[in-house]
Amino acid sequence: MQVEIITIGNEVLSGRTLDTNFAFLARALEEVSVPVVWHTTVGDVGERIGEALRRALTRADGVVMTGGLGPTPDDITRKAVAAALGRRLQLDDDVLARIRDRAKRSGRKLPASVESQALLPRGATAWPNPLGTAPGLLITQDEKPVILLPGVPQEMEALAVEFVIPYFRERSGLAVESFTLRTAGAFESQLHERIGKLPQRWPGAALAYLPSYFGVDLRVTVAGADPAPVHEVAMRAHEQLEARVRPVIYAEGARTMEEVVGDLLVARGWRIAVAESCTGGLMARRLTDIDGSSRYFERGYVTYSNASKVALLGVRPVDLDGHGAVSAPVAEQMARGAREQAGVEVGAGITGVAGPTGGSDEKPVGTVFIAVAAPDGAAVRTYRFMGTRRAIRERAAQTALDLVRRTLQGLPLDPALDG
Repeated sequence: MQVEIITIGNEVLSGRTLDTNFAFLARALEEVSVPVVWHTTVGDVGERIGEALRRALTRADGVVMTGGLGPTPDDITRKAVAAALGRRLQLDDDVLARIRDRAKRSGRKLPASVESQALLPRGATAWPNPLGTAPGLLITQDEKPVILLPGVPQEMEALAVEFVIPYFRERSGLAVESFTLRTAGAFESQLHERIGKLPQRWPGAALAYLPSYFGVDLRVTVAGADPAPVHEVAMRAHEQLEARVRPVIYAEGARTMEEVVGDLLVARGWRIAVAESCTGGLMARRLTDIDGSSRYFERGYVTYSNASKVALLGVRPVDLDGHGAVSAPVAEQMARGAREQAGVEVGAGITGVAGPTGGSDEKPVGTVFIAVAAPDGAAVRTYRFMGTRRAIRERAAQTALDLVRRTLQGLPLDPALDG
């Protein structure tokens, strides 16, 4: 099957709202070997929504539309789709009952406009929304599915996982298996060179390189008519790919670096404190994003000024004067100071030039020093990150977490793909 996704909303078309719904749907459909080959974005104009749908039905085997299912005047997707398909809107008593029951359970009196979400194009199947009032809708038009989903990301994702992906998986008739290896410390080009022609040994498989601030994810999807050979190829691909790039793998699936670090700290019964300058608390935020992080996260210091580095972490003024705040000695003292002041087993220190100003010939923008202090001593590394201020900060925080992970696992701090 080939699918078109239509995103609806003036806020998306203007660029004020990032279209995360498309990204989520495209990735999810790809994992069940249903390629998205067209993507259209239209505003909240009925004629244009109808035009986009009619065009999609001439070239795609299925259409997924997101947005415009709410109760406000600009939510016109149901009406526009009904008009484009020649179907009148009619009240669905079951949807109306669910809307009223949800209002009763929440103890709120919903405005009458909310009940308009129970008006569905004739023949539509309603998928109950576990997080909101607007149901997902499935309409079959000329044997092609037209699926309507809310624009609220959490609601769209919940409906996609529960209904849309299983629907397309069954309709595609293919057996599909996939896995993702998450890497840090290697560029996409390095991974490609190391992996080489290995994927050619995996019939029916596709390897995708997915770079981000946090490293490069390697996602393998295997599809075929027979589940047994698909599973065999997936297992073989996993074994061979992992062996080829093992030094830079930090997790599998959707696990994040901060989750891995948290689990390692819990396993040892250790706690961590972090001292940050250029990242402004980003590393601490990521560690505390994890539920239960109070078991291992003690405290964080954001020591942006030289004075705060001296007062809170015990950094020596002579080293600040002699080496500068952005230097290896200062990063190491920040990590040691965080560890000692907090009375914990692990300390991390980050100091650098995030830009876009403040760089020099000796320390250009993107220069970052990261240190980790543990019971066996401290280590510091120098990095040159490229990109925007945000990219540099994100990459610095990810690299610092990776250094902590490697320290806890007893791995080399400088991974190499050679050999």
